[in-house]
This record gives sequence, structure tokens and C-alpha cells, in this order.
Amino acid sequence: MKNARKLLLTMAAAGAVMISSLALGITAFADETITMWTFLDPADTTNGRSVALAQMIEEFEADNPGVKVQVEPQDWNTMTAQFLAAHATGDAPDLIWCISDGLCGVLDAGALVPLEDLFMGDWTEEEIADVDDPFFQFGERDGKHYTLTLSKNAVVLYYRQDLLDAAGLSVPTTFDELKTAAEALTGTDEETGIQRYGLGQAFSLTSSDYQLITNYIHNEQGSLFNEDGTANWATEAGVAAVNWTKDMIDSGFTPMESVNTTNEDTITEFEAGKYGMLVLGAVRLPSIRAAASFDPASVQIAPIPGGCVLDGWFAGVWSGSEHQEMAGKFLEKMYSPEADKLWVELGGQAPVRKSTIDNLEITDENSYLQVMLDAFDTGFLCPNDMTYTGYKVNLNDTIQQVMSGVDPMEALEKTAADFNSANNR
Repeated sequence: MKNARKLLLTMAAAGAVMISSLALGITAFADETITMWTFLDPADTTNGRSVALAQMIEEFEADNPGVKVQVEPQDWNTMTAQFLAAHATGDAPDLIWCISDGLCGVLDAGALVPLEDLFMGDWTEEEIADVDDPFFQFGERDGKHYTLTLSKNAVVLYYRQDLLDAAGLSVPTTFDELKTAAEALTGTDEETGIQRYGLGQAFSLTSSDYQLITNYIHNEQGSLFNEDGTANWATEAGVAAVNWTKDMIDSGFTPMESVNTTNEDTITEFEAGKYGMLVLGAVRLPSIRAAASFDPASVQIAPIPGGCVLDGWFAGVWSGSEHQEMAGKFLEKMYSPEADKLWVELGGQAPVRKSTIDNLEITDENSYLQVMLDAFDTGFLCPNDMTYTGYKVNLNDTIQQVMSGVDPMEALEKTAADFNSANNR
């Protein structure tokens, strides 16, 4: 009897271990990690957009026990191309932020899931109307939406109001006025002794963004591309844009070193007082004010003469993800009305929802948001009917060639051919 009881106790203990193991197994199975590529680092407490993202992650993980959002920050300039390569090898992140001029290639590759298959199919007409605009439509194909815009942007003119006031000038609204202002703001800073240049631009081929040659051509002829998607900048307007840019450099209003300068370089230099004006995306304003070595309130933005180039980041769920449902759930979280307010209040971004705009109070401190909202109504967004990858580098290359002695039309024709070839035109 004693041995029988001992056997029963042993069997009971073994059963308890099995039940405990099964419970642990269920818990382990319930744990889920979704990865996301973005240029933001939620660990960066100095960047408002990163702070906003970190708060969203914390809230999402608290609302979804066992789920972890793992952000893998990437270089914004190469992230979309890297995602396409990772998609081809089957090793892409669950969530990806794509740059506007590379999105068509991502959609062509079938790399994103229609959001109607995840959560958007349950949206009401009122919810869709709240976000329906050219940015929302940009991620649409064949009646389905593949992305949501998380960072609407406009490339604008940054300027120091204190320097313009001292020169007795108003904010430039034409390219002639812009040149006059750049000349007036060029010289030695009386307070710091820094050699200041009137206008900062960046023509590096390694980290490129839109420069004024883009706006100039748009202003003169309406588009950088023909209807068949081929480059349309080897034109009289293109030559005029190149010559205007070359004259700014030759005159010393933009430094010669700009041919090898990246946008990140110019941001740091503007914050240090090296430039009176700068060409850059409006979303950088809060962080630039925070780091300025002079009165941050003097940093303002205005539309670029001829209209602003519009840009943005379009987030979607990878079609090869094993965590599509949860990844979609977090994407919807980042696009929610509550998140939109965080992006605006902490990150300094323009609202993506009409309801947020309706409740937005414009003050002297955030008046730049109104500049962005106005730019969205009048600016131009790169088409999404085919790939337009690399044209910013091509135009920067044009300036590099011309500054080394190449004829403007010859340089434009070469870079146009480079663009057409790279995009299979």
C-alpha cells in the first residue's frame, strides 16, 4: 500500500510538471515580436518624433501583453532600397517606412499587404474621409491602400528672422529676391566672428535631398518628368536652374564646399550659425530650434519660391511577414487620432487627420505648421505611377559636374540619361 501511494504521488507530480510545461509553452507561443525599420530611434530623447514613437510603443506593449515592438533604425537615404533587397531574400522587417520616390518600386515588387486585408476594411466612410488627401491616395493601387503616411513633409526655406530684420529685408518670394537676401546675409557674423553664407545647400551624392534646382525647374516648366516617366530636365529651364545655382556658388553666397556637403552637415552648420538660410524639410524645425546656438525663436520657415516639393514617409506591412495582423495593429495605432496629436505636439509634424487640423491652435511657437499645411495645398508630390528613384542624386551630380567645368546642357543630358537607364526608361 505504501509503495502504491508513493507511485500515485510520483505520477501526480509528473502530471503537474507536464501541465506547468504546457503552460510555459503556451506563454512562450503567445510572445510576439514585430520588427520595424524607420529612421527614428525611440531611444533618442533629444528628437521629438523619436520621443513620440517611444510613447506609442510603450502604450501598445502595455495594451498587448506579450507583444514587443523592436525598432531597427536605418539610414533614411538607403532604407527603402534595403527593404526591397531584404524582401527579395525573405528577411525583411514586419513594418517598413518607405520614401515617396521609391514607393512605386516597392508596390511593383508586391512587398506590401493591402491594408484593407488587415484593418482598413473595417473603417467607416467618416474615418476614411478624415484622412483622405493626396498623401493617403499616394499609397493606393487598384482600389486598395498599401501604406499610411506617418511624416508628411514639405521642403521649405529656413531663415533667420533676426538677420533679415537687421538687413531690412522681408522673406524672399522670388528667386531674384532669394539671391538678394543671400548676398545680404553673407559675411562675418559680428557676434561670433563666424564666416556666414547666405544660403546653405547640399550637393553630395551620398546623402541627397531636394535642392533649389528642383524647385526652379518646377517653377519654370511644371514638371521634372515627361508623361512616359523619362527625365525632363535637359531643357532651357534646366540650364537656367543650373546657372542660377552656379552663380550662387561662384558669388560666394553658397560655399564651394557644398558640392560635397550632405544635408546632415548643413543642419549642424546652420545650428552653429554658418548659414542665414537653408533648404530643408520642414519636419526638422523643432530639433533645429532645440540645437541652435543663437535665439531659437529667430528660426522660421517659408515656402520656396515657385512652390514646395512635397515628400513624406509611407509605412506599410511586409507581405512576407509572419506577424501581419499585429504589425497592422501597430501601424493603425501610429495613425490613430491620439497618435496624430503626439506626432504634432511632441514631434512637430504636420497633422495627417482633418480632425486634428480642425482642433489645432496655431500660435507664434508653432506657426510653422500653418506654413506646412499651406504648402500641402500648393506644392508638388513626386508621381507614383512608376519609379523615380535616384533623381535627387542625378540633379546633385549635375551641379558637381558643372562646378568642375562641364557645360550645363551636357551635364543635364548625361544625368537625364543616367536616370532613364537606372529606371529602365
